[in-house]
Amino acid sequence: MPQTGEVPTYALYVALRADQPLDEGAVEALGLVLRPEDDGRCMWLDESDGALLRVAVDCSAGDLEAALGLGHDLAEEARDLSSFRLAVEEVSAMDEERQLVWRGTP
Repeated sequence: MPQTGEVPTYALYVALRADQPLDEGAVEALGLVLRPEDDGRCMWLDESDGALLRVAVDCSAGDLEAALGLGHDLAEEARDLSSFRLAVEEVSAMDEERQLVWRGTP
């Protein structure tokens, strides 16, 4: 639990589905424009599903619900910056004790 005055840090995970399998070049191209200054940002293709792109970052937020909102913002930012069509499949925010997950409808 953070001390008084400290803003908690949360882990955000976003799963985005492309219309077709992606290659590493597509992921690298998106990585150049999606928060390139964030050294903690990770992006990767799901090993078993080449059309599923995953993004993870840490964020500071007032609470878990606010962090989930930042996860939605991250997902929309990825969709807007991508040169290929992406649908948001899942957004989750978590701390050491709790997790909130939002799943899109198929």
